[in-house]
Amino acid sequence: MPRRALLLLALAFIACSAHATTIYRCTDAKGNVTMQNDTPCAPGMKQEVRRIGEVPTAPPPAQRSAPAPEPSGPPAGAQFELVRGPVADALPASALAADQRKPPPALFECTTFDDEQYLSESGEPESRCVLMNTVGLNGDPNFGAGAACEVKVDTCTALTEPAALCGAWRRRIDEAKFRMTFSAGAEKARRTAEYERRSALFVDSACR
Repeated sequence: MPRRALLLLALAFIACSAHATTIYRCTDAKGNVTMQNDTPCAPGMKQEVRRIGEVPTAPPPAQRSAPAPEPSGPPAGAQFELVRGPVADALPASALAADQRKPPPALFECTTFDDEQYLSESGEPESRCVLMNTVGLNGDPNFGAGAACEVKVDTCTALTEPAALCGAWRRRIDEAKFRMTFSAGAEKARRTAEYERRSALFVDSACR
């Protein structure tokens, strides 16, 4: 076998073995050459040794870290805490004597069809058109034509207890102050006027 072919065969054998470190080139009395891996030549043969080092192997797969435990409480930011007093407490003092102050205007706590709540001064429940799923004549929703909605009306309840009414007005002023602060242009002018209107209704009330 030609020496070049033997060398290529030996290199291929080395590539297949993950731990090959030594190659023996053996020549017998007739000049025949053989290549052996990690096995010395037989007695009486001419032996040549080549050390090539350990063939690198693929690194073991990295261990996966254990999954993070599920949080037991609400996510950060899911709930907000008031870290200062309401804006209403920073309003100017009333010019009226305590016995001349009257309760603030009525407020109503309203609830939408999907349980969202808001405060209203009118107490007139709002109506909402809730989209409905339409179907074809065969009952298949994929063949529904047009659109339809169901009218749902909010429910509103008057706040009659003085502490609840005053607290609701403070929230209304806080909300107006927030909207006024983070607005610009014509929208800021409109929201400033609304903040001043709510504040004026509250300043001379029995809540102060």
